[in-house]
Amino acid sequence: RTNSLYKAFDFYIEMKKNREKILNIACPILSVAAILLLWSAAAFAADSEYILPTVGQTLSAAFSLFKSGEFYAAAGRTFLRAVIAFVCSFFAAFALAFFSYKKTTFRKIVAPFIKVIRALPTVAVVLLLLFWTSSEIAPVIVTMLVVLPALYTELFNAFCGIDREVIEMCSVFGVPKKVVLFSVEIPQILPSALYSAGAGLSLNLKLMVAAEVIAQTAVSLGYLLNKSKVYFEIADMLAIVAFAVITGAAIESAFGAIAKKAGKRL
Repeated sequence: RTNSLYKAFDFYIEMKKNREKILNIACPILSVAAILLLWSAAAFAADSEYILPTVGQTLSAAFSLFKSGEFYAAAGRTFLRAVIAFVCSFFAAFALAFFSYKKTTFRKIVAPFIKVIRALPTVAVVLLLLFWTSSEIAPVIVTMLVVLPALYTELFNAFCGIDREVIEMCSVFGVPKKVVLFSVEIPQILPSALYSAGAGLSLNLKLMVAAEVIAQTAVSLGYLLNKSKVYFEIADMLAIVAFAVITGAAIESAFGAIAKKAGKRL
């Protein structure tokens, strides 16, 4: 009887795992299908490609863009700016979060600056930066300013979640601070840091495109959006937006998968 119970329990656990796997695959597919159905219904109601193109018209515009060298040059420049902004904001946030975690006084000094940066109106900042810098640099700076507070908060919370008992034990045994940082603290915050990096890079890309639109940055996805707006190429606009969203979601998912693997190793 005991063996039968164990077998029944194992079968139940296996069924539950299979059900979760099916749901993980089916739910995103159903969500995308629902969005496409709503889109198709709205396009049918609008009955004009200058108001809302159909899914087919948007896909056709996307294929045309993918054949264009201008699109790849624009996407490459936008991605480069997004990566530069992300790397700068991530390392700045990491340093601020680390010292805030180590020193209460430092955290109290940094907190007001983070609140001010978080409250800055994005459009106004872009317009001001255009007076002080160029249309290529302004989007990078404004994207850094928007992403920095979110990364700082996530990384600081990750540092606060470190097991204090392990740190105290290292202190008792006289383990060098450098070894504690790279062998204890960073490995413990790595999963959270990777999740934050994925979300931050995805947000960075979307913010970069928006900032490029406002700054009218040449050779960028923002420029292509402005160009499509001028010529009423709504299908092209939707194709570019969809490309940015899908790319951002793919980046976030990839970092999430890496973070999950890193978490399992702890």
